[in-house]
Amino acid sequence: MEQKPDFDKLFSRYLSNQATQNDLDLFFQDIKSMGEDKLKNYIDTELRTEEPLPAVSHPHLQHIFTKIEERIDRKPKSKLLLTRTWYKVAAAAAVVFGLSYLMFYNDTNQVNIVPGSSKAVLIINNEEKVLDDKTVSSFSPAAAISVTTAPDGSIIYKQISNDTTGLSALHTVTTPVGGFYKITLGDGTQVFLNAKSSIEFPVGFYGAERHVKVNGEAYFKVAKNKRMPFIVSVGGTDVKVLGTEFMINSFAKQTKTTLFEGSVQLNYLSKRQILIPGEEGISDQNGILVNQADTAATLAWTNGLFVFNDQPLINVLHELSRWYDFTFDEESIPNKRLYIRLNRNTAFKDVLQMLQTTTGLTFKIEERRLSIEN
Repeated sequence: MEQKPDFDKLFSRYLSNQATQNDLDLFFQDIKSMGEDKLKNYIDTELRTEEPLPAVSHPHLQHIFTKIEERIDRKPKSKLLLTRTWYKVAAAAAVVFGLSYLMFYNDTNQVNIVPGSSKAVLIINNEEKVLDDKTVSSFSPAAAISVTTAPDGSIIYKQISNDTTGLSALHTVTTPVGGFYKITLGDGTQVFLNAKSSIEFPVGFYGAERHVKVNGEAYFKVAKNKRMPFIVSVGGTDVKVLGTEFMINSFAKQTKTTLFEGSVQLNYLSKRQILIPGEEGISDQNGILVNQADTAATLAWTNGLFVFNDQPLINVLHELSRWYDFTFDEESIPNKRLYIRLNRNTAFKDVLQMLQTTTGLTFKIEERRLSIEN
Protein backbone atom coordinates (compact mmCIF):
# COMPACT_ATOMS: atom_id res chain seq x y z
CA MET A 1 0.00 0.00 0.00
CA GLU A 2 1.33 3.45 -0.94
CA GLN A 3 2.16 5.52 2.13
CA LYS A 4 0.23 8.74 2.56
CA PRO A 5 2.46 11.87 2.31
CA ASP A 6 2.89 13.73 5.58
CA PHE A 7 1.39 17.20 5.99
CA ASP A 8 4.74 18.97 5.53
CA LYS A 9 5.08 17.49 2.04
CA LEU A 10 1.45 18.20 1.13
CA PHE A 11 1.76 21.79 2.35
CA SER A 12 4.96 22.29 0.35
CA ARG A 13 3.38 20.86 -2.82
CA TYR A 14 0.33 23.09 -2.37
CA LEU A 15 2.38 26.28 -2.03
CA SER A 16 4.67 25.38 -4.95
CA ASN A 17 1.69 24.66 -7.25
CA GLN A 18 2.79 21.00 -7.65
CA ALA A 19 -0.11 19.34 -5.81
CA THR A 20 -2.05 16.68 -7.70
CA GLN A 21 -5.81 16.30 -7.28
CA ASN A 22 -5.14 13.43 -4.82
CA ASP A 23 -2.66 15.62 -2.92
CA LEU A 24 -5.28 18.37 -2.61
CA ASP A 25 -7.91 15.93 -1.33
CA LEU A 26 -5.52 14.64 1.34
CA PHE A 27 -4.36 18.16 2.17
CA PHE A 28 -7.86 19.47 2.84
CA GLN A 29 -8.75 16.33 4.84
CA ASP A 30 -5.71 16.90 7.06
CA ILE A 31 -6.57 20.57 7.57
CA LYS A 32 -10.09 19.70 8.69
CA SER A 33 -8.71 17.42 11.41
CA MET A 34 -5.95 19.82 12.45
CA GLY A 35 -6.14 22.34 15.25
CA GLU A 36 -6.21 26.01 14.27
CA ASP A 37 -3.06 26.80 16.28
CA LYS A 38 -1.06 24.19 14.39
CA LEU A 39 -2.23 25.54 11.04
CA LYS A 40 -1.34 29.09 12.10
CA ASN A 41 2.19 27.92 12.89
CA TYR A 42 2.60 26.35 9.43
CA ILE A 43 1.44 29.53 7.68
CA ASP A 44 3.44 31.76 10.01
CA THR A 45 6.62 29.76 9.31
CA GLU A 46 6.07 29.76 5.56
CA LEU A 47 5.50 33.49 5.35
CA ARG A 48 8.69 34.20 7.30
CA THR A 49 11.05 31.84 5.51
CA GLU A 50 13.65 33.97 3.78
CA GLU A 51 14.22 33.02 0.13
CA PRO A 52 16.00 34.80 -2.75
CA LEU A 53 12.76 35.63 -4.55
CA PRO A 54 12.00 38.64 -6.77
CA ALA A 55 10.70 41.76 -5.10
CA VAL A 56 6.93 42.10 -5.17
CA SER A 57 4.94 45.27 -4.65
CA HIS A 58 1.22 45.33 -5.24
CA PRO A 59 -1.50 46.98 -3.10
CA HIS A 60 -3.80 43.96 -3.33
CA LEU A 61 -1.03 41.60 -2.20
CA GLN A 62 -0.22 43.92 0.68
CA HIS A 63 -3.87 43.75 1.70
CA ILE A 64 -3.83 39.92 1.60
CA PHE A 65 -0.60 39.76 3.58
CA THR A 66 -1.98 42.14 6.21
CA LYS A 67 -5.11 40.03 6.54
CA ILE A 68 -3.00 36.88 7.00
CA GLU A 69 -0.98 38.63 9.68
CA GLU A 70 -4.14 39.72 11.47
CA ARG A 71 -5.58 36.23 11.27
CA ILE A 72 -2.56 34.74 13.02
CA ASP A 73 -2.66 37.47 15.69
CA ARG A 74 0.53 39.26 14.71
CA LYS A 75 1.25 42.85 13.73
CA PRO A 76 1.69 43.51 10.03
CA LYS A 77 5.30 43.74 8.86
CA SER A 78 5.13 45.14 5.35
CA LYS A 79 8.85 44.65 4.72
CA LEU A 80 8.33 40.88 4.76
CA LEU A 81 6.16 41.15 1.67
CA LEU A 82 9.23 42.11 -0.33
CA THR A 83 10.60 38.59 0.12
CA ARG A 84 7.42 36.86 -1.10
CA THR A 85 6.17 36.15 -4.60
CA TRP A 86 2.48 36.84 -5.14
CA TYR A 87 1.80 33.14 -5.55
CA LYS A 88 3.05 32.01 -2.15
CA VAL A 89 1.20 34.80 -0.37
CA ALA A 90 -2.00 34.14 -2.31
CA ALA A 91 -1.72 30.38 -1.75
CA ALA A 92 -1.27 30.84 1.98
CA ALA A 93 -4.19 33.24 1.96
CA ALA A 94 -6.31 30.58 0.28
CA VAL A 95 -5.50 28.16 3.11
CA VAL A 96 -6.55 30.71 5.72
CA PHE A 97 -9.54 32.21 3.97
CA GLY A 98 -10.90 29.27 1.99
CA LEU A 99 -11.87 26.79 4.71
CA SER A 100 -15.07 26.81 6.68
CA TYR A 101 -13.67 25.62 9.99
CA LEU A 102 -11.62 28.83 10.30
CA MET A 103 -14.29 31.23 9.13
CA PHE A 104 -18.04 30.73 8.93
CA TYR A 105 -20.57 32.35 6.64
CA ASN A 106 -24.04 33.23 7.88
CA ASP A 107 -26.17 31.19 5.48
CA THR A 108 -29.64 31.74 6.88
CA ASN A 109 -30.84 32.96 3.48
CA GLN A 110 -28.60 30.67 1.42
CA VAL A 111 -30.13 28.12 -0.93
CA ASN A 112 -28.45 24.82 -1.54
CA ILE A 113 -25.69 25.92 -3.92
CA VAL A 114 -23.17 23.15 -4.59
CA PRO A 115 -20.14 22.78 -6.87
CA GLY A 116 -20.63 21.51 -10.41
CA SER A 117 -20.06 17.94 -11.57
CA SER A 118 -19.59 15.80 -14.66
CA LYS A 119 -22.84 16.11 -16.60
CA ALA A 120 -24.00 16.98 -20.09
CA VAL A 121 -26.70 16.34 -22.68
CA LEU A 122 -26.16 14.52 -25.98
CA ILE A 123 -28.44 15.83 -28.74
CA ILE A 124 -29.18 13.60 -31.75
CA ASN A 125 -31.85 14.67 -34.26
CA ASN A 126 -33.34 17.04 -31.66
CA GLU A 127 -33.64 14.22 -29.13
CA GLU A 128 -31.77 14.55 -25.84
CA LYS A 129 -29.87 11.93 -23.87
CA VAL A 130 -28.62 12.79 -20.37
CA LEU A 131 -24.93 12.12 -19.74
CA ASP A 132 -23.50 12.09 -16.23
CA ASP A 133 -21.06 10.19 -14.02
CA LYS A 134 -23.62 7.39 -13.56
CA THR A 135 -24.36 6.80 -17.24
CA VAL A 136 -23.21 3.52 -18.78
CA SER A 137 -24.45 2.63 -22.25
CA SER A 138 -23.34 1.91 -25.80
CA PHE A 139 -24.85 2.43 -29.25
CA SER A 140 -23.85 2.69 -32.90
CA PRO A 141 -24.90 5.85 -34.82
CA ALA A 142 -23.21 4.65 -38.04
CA ALA A 143 -21.90 1.38 -39.44
CA ALA A 144 -18.27 2.28 -38.69
CA ILE A 145 -18.80 3.99 -35.33
CA SER A 146 -19.30 2.63 -31.83
CA VAL A 147 -20.19 4.97 -28.97
CA THR A 148 -19.70 4.22 -25.29
CA THR A 149 -20.70 6.34 -22.34
CA ALA A 150 -18.80 5.62 -19.16
CA PRO A 151 -19.26 6.36 -15.43
CA ASP A 152 -16.03 8.36 -15.35
CA GLY A 153 -17.91 11.21 -17.04
CA SER A 154 -16.95 10.67 -20.67
CA ILE A 155 -18.37 9.61 -24.00
CA ILE A 156 -16.15 7.83 -26.52
CA TYR A 157 -16.71 7.68 -30.28
CA LYS A 158 -14.56 5.04 -31.97
CA GLN A 159 -14.19 4.29 -35.67
CA ILE A 160 -14.16 0.50 -36.15
CA SER A 161 -14.11 0.22 -39.97
CA ASN A 162 -13.54 2.24 -43.16
CA ASP A 163 -17.24 2.38 -44.05
CA THR A 164 -18.12 6.07 -44.54
CA THR A 165 -21.88 5.55 -44.49
CA GLY A 166 -23.54 7.95 -42.07
CA LEU A 167 -20.30 9.52 -40.80
CA SER A 168 -21.48 13.06 -41.61
CA ALA A 169 -24.39 12.81 -39.14
CA LEU A 170 -24.02 15.59 -36.56
CA HIS A 171 -24.16 15.11 -32.79
CA THR A 172 -24.02 17.83 -30.14
CA VAL A 173 -22.83 17.59 -26.55
CA THR A 174 -23.77 20.51 -24.32
CA THR A 175 -22.96 21.14 -20.67
CA PRO A 176 -25.30 23.06 -18.37
CA VAL A 177 -24.32 25.66 -15.80
CA GLY A 178 -22.49 23.65 -13.14
CA GLY A 179 -21.37 20.92 -15.53
CA PHE A 180 -18.30 19.71 -17.40
CA TYR A 181 -17.76 16.74 -19.69
CA LYS A 182 -15.11 14.86 -21.67
CA ILE A 183 -15.66 13.66 -25.25
CA THR A 184 -13.40 11.48 -27.37
CA LEU A 185 -14.18 12.02 -31.06
CA GLY A 186 -14.04 9.37 -33.74
CA ASP A 187 -10.44 10.25 -34.74
CA GLY A 188 -9.18 10.00 -31.14
CA THR A 189 -9.25 13.75 -30.44
CA GLN A 190 -10.09 14.48 -26.81
CA VAL A 191 -12.31 17.44 -25.92
CA PHE A 192 -12.97 18.77 -22.41
CA LEU A 193 -16.06 20.99 -22.18
CA ASN A 194 -16.29 23.50 -19.36
CA ALA A 195 -19.62 24.60 -17.85
CA LYS A 196 -22.24 26.20 -20.13
CA SER A 197 -20.48 25.09 -23.32
CA SER A 198 -21.22 22.93 -26.36
CA ILE A 199 -19.60 21.17 -29.29
CA GLU A 200 -21.19 20.03 -32.56
CA PHE A 201 -19.29 17.30 -34.46
CA PRO A 202 -19.78 14.56 -37.07
CA VAL A 203 -19.91 11.02 -35.67
CA GLY A 204 -16.85 10.21 -37.81
CA PHE A 205 -14.36 12.00 -40.04
CA TYR A 206 -13.53 11.49 -43.71
CA GLY A 207 -12.59 13.67 -46.67
CA ALA A 208 -10.27 16.70 -46.69
CA GLU A 209 -10.75 18.02 -43.16
CA ARG A 210 -12.10 17.43 -39.68
CA HIS A 211 -14.52 20.19 -38.72
CA VAL A 212 -16.30 20.88 -35.41
CA LYS A 213 -18.15 23.88 -33.91
CA VAL A 214 -17.82 25.11 -30.33
CA ASN A 215 -19.54 27.58 -28.02
CA GLY A 216 -18.24 28.51 -24.57
CA GLU A 217 -14.96 26.98 -23.41
CA ALA A 218 -13.26 23.78 -24.55
CA TYR A 219 -9.81 22.23 -24.25
CA PHE A 220 -8.62 20.15 -27.22
CA LYS A 221 -6.01 17.42 -27.54
CA VAL A 222 -6.14 16.91 -31.28
CA ALA A 223 -5.12 13.56 -32.77
CA LYS A 224 -2.39 14.06 -35.37
CA ASN A 225 -3.33 13.62 -39.03
CA LYS A 226 -1.26 15.62 -41.54
CA ARG A 227 -3.58 14.72 -44.42
CA MET A 228 -6.72 15.94 -42.64
CA PRO A 229 -6.48 19.30 -40.82
CA PHE A 230 -8.65 19.77 -37.74
CA ILE A 231 -10.72 22.97 -37.78
CA VAL A 232 -12.65 24.42 -34.84
CA SER A 233 -15.19 27.13 -35.64
CA VAL A 234 -16.24 29.42 -32.80
CA GLY A 235 -18.05 32.67 -33.50
CA GLY A 236 -16.39 34.16 -36.54
CA THR A 237 -13.01 32.50 -35.84
CA ASP A 238 -11.66 29.30 -37.36
CA VAL A 239 -8.77 27.58 -35.54
CA LYS A 240 -6.87 25.28 -37.89
CA VAL A 241 -4.46 22.59 -36.62
CA LEU A 242 -2.95 19.24 -37.58
CA GLY A 243 -2.37 17.88 -34.08
CA THR A 244 -1.88 19.95 -30.95
CA GLU A 245 -3.21 21.04 -27.55
CA PHE A 246 -5.09 24.31 -27.15
CA MET A 247 -7.96 26.02 -25.34
CA ILE A 248 -10.81 28.06 -26.82
CA ASN A 249 -12.90 30.48 -24.77
CA SER A 250 -15.74 32.50 -26.31
CA PHE A 251 -17.65 33.61 -23.19
CA ALA A 252 -16.67 37.27 -23.53
CA LYS A 253 -17.41 39.42 -26.59
CA GLN A 254 -14.32 37.91 -28.19
CA THR A 255 -12.72 34.54 -28.83
CA LYS A 256 -9.51 33.66 -27.00
CA THR A 257 -7.36 30.78 -28.24
CA THR A 258 -4.51 29.64 -25.98
CA LEU A 259 -1.86 27.28 -27.35
CA PHE A 260 -0.03 24.77 -25.16
CA GLU A 261 1.66 22.50 -27.70
CA GLY A 262 2.25 22.45 -31.47
CA SER A 263 0.96 25.33 -33.56
CA VAL A 264 -2.38 26.70 -34.73
CA GLN A 265 -3.51 29.13 -37.39
CA LEU A 266 -6.24 31.61 -36.48
CA ASN A 267 -8.49 32.74 -39.32
CA TYR A 268 -10.72 35.69 -38.49
CA LEU A 269 -12.39 37.72 -41.23
CA SER A 270 -9.48 38.56 -43.56
CA LYS A 271 -6.84 38.15 -40.83
CA ARG A 272 -4.46 35.18 -40.43
CA GLN A 273 -2.25 34.56 -37.41
CA ILE A 274 0.03 31.67 -36.37
CA LEU A 275 0.39 31.01 -32.63
CA ILE A 276 3.30 29.31 -30.90
CA PRO A 277 3.12 27.52 -27.51
CA GLY A 278 2.57 29.91 -24.62
CA GLU A 279 0.70 32.48 -26.71
CA GLU A 280 -2.96 33.43 -26.80
CA GLY A 281 -4.76 35.00 -29.73
CA ILE A 282 -7.77 37.22 -29.09
CA SER A 283 -10.18 37.68 -32.00
CA ASP A 284 -12.63 40.57 -31.90
CA GLN A 285 -13.82 43.51 -33.97
CA ASN A 286 -10.28 44.92 -33.92
CA GLY A 287 -8.74 41.84 -35.56
CA ILE A 288 -6.40 39.37 -33.84
CA LEU A 289 -4.26 40.41 -30.87
CA VAL A 290 -1.49 38.07 -29.66
CA ASN A 291 -0.32 38.05 -26.02
CA GLN A 292 1.73 35.84 -23.76
CA ALA A 293 -0.67 33.49 -21.98
CA ASP A 294 -1.02 32.54 -18.32
CA THR A 295 -1.12 28.86 -19.29
CA ALA A 296 -1.33 27.49 -15.73
CA ALA A 297 -4.40 29.59 -14.94
CA THR A 298 -6.01 28.80 -18.29
CA LEU A 299 -5.59 25.04 -17.78
CA ALA A 300 -6.61 25.09 -14.12
CA TRP A 301 -10.25 24.03 -14.59
CA THR A 302 -9.21 20.88 -16.47
CA ASN A 303 -7.30 19.90 -13.31
CA GLY A 304 -10.18 20.61 -10.93
CA LEU A 305 -8.96 24.05 -9.83
CA PHE A 306 -9.78 27.73 -10.05
CA VAL A 307 -6.70 29.92 -10.52
CA PHE A 308 -7.20 33.67 -10.87
CA ASN A 309 -4.01 35.67 -11.22
CA ASP A 310 -4.67 39.41 -10.94
CA GLN A 311 -8.14 39.01 -12.44
CA PRO A 312 -10.97 41.58 -12.19
CA LEU A 313 -13.62 40.60 -9.66
CA ILE A 314 -16.28 40.62 -12.38
CA ASN A 315 -14.33 38.00 -14.38
CA VAL A 316 -13.95 35.88 -11.25
CA LEU A 317 -17.69 36.06 -10.56
CA HIS A 318 -18.55 35.14 -14.15
CA GLU A 319 -16.48 31.96 -13.94
CA LEU A 320 -17.72 31.06 -10.46
CA SER A 321 -21.35 31.66 -11.48
CA ARG A 322 -21.06 29.19 -14.36
CA TRP A 323 -19.79 26.55 -11.93
CA TYR A 324 -21.95 27.19 -8.87
CA ASP A 325 -25.06 28.29 -10.81
CA PHE A 326 -25.87 31.74 -9.44
CA THR A 327 -26.53 35.14 -10.98
CA PHE A 328 -25.35 38.66 -10.15
CA ASP A 329 -25.79 42.24 -11.30
CA GLU A 330 -22.75 43.21 -13.37
CA GLU A 331 -23.40 46.92 -12.88
CA SER A 332 -22.95 46.60 -9.10
CA ILE A 333 -19.50 44.96 -9.18
CA PRO A 334 -16.62 47.28 -8.15
CA ASN A 335 -13.30 47.38 -9.93
CA LYS A 336 -11.16 45.09 -7.77
CA ARG A 337 -8.51 42.57 -8.83
CA LEU A 338 -7.94 39.21 -7.16
CA TYR A 339 -5.42 36.43 -6.72
CA ILE A 340 -7.24 33.19 -5.85
CA ARG A 341 -6.40 29.50 -6.08
CA LEU A 342 -8.89 26.92 -4.82
CA ASN A 343 -10.32 23.49 -5.49
CA ARG A 344 -13.44 23.45 -7.67
CA ASN A 345 -15.09 21.24 -5.04
CA THR A 346 -14.82 23.99 -2.41
CA ALA A 347 -18.13 24.60 -0.60
CA PHE A 348 -19.91 27.69 -1.88
CA LYS A 349 -20.09 29.35 1.54
CA ASP A 350 -16.30 29.07 1.80
CA VAL A 351 -15.88 30.64 -1.63
CA LEU A 352 -18.05 33.56 -0.54
CA GLN A 353 -16.07 33.98 2.66
CA MET A 354 -12.80 34.01 0.71
CA LEU A 355 -14.18 36.68 -1.62
CA GLN A 356 -15.49 38.69 1.31
CA THR A 357 -12.19 38.66 3.18
CA THR A 358 -9.92 39.36 0.21
CA THR A 359 -12.10 42.15 -1.23
CA GLY A 360 -13.40 43.76 1.95
CA LEU A 361 -16.93 43.52 0.52
CA THR A 362 -19.98 41.95 2.12
CA PHE A 363 -21.74 39.43 -0.14
CA LYS A 364 -25.30 38.23 0.19
CA ILE A 365 -27.01 35.37 -1.64
CA GLU A 366 -30.79 35.13 -2.04
CA GLU A 367 -32.66 32.92 -4.50
CA ARG A 368 -29.35 32.06 -6.22
CA ARG A 369 -28.67 35.76 -6.81
CA LEU A 370 -25.50 37.31 -5.46
CA SER A 371 -25.46 40.92 -4.33
CA ILE A 372 -23.07 43.27 -2.53
CA GLU A 373 -24.34 44.96 0.62
CA ASN A 374 -21.79 47.75 0.83
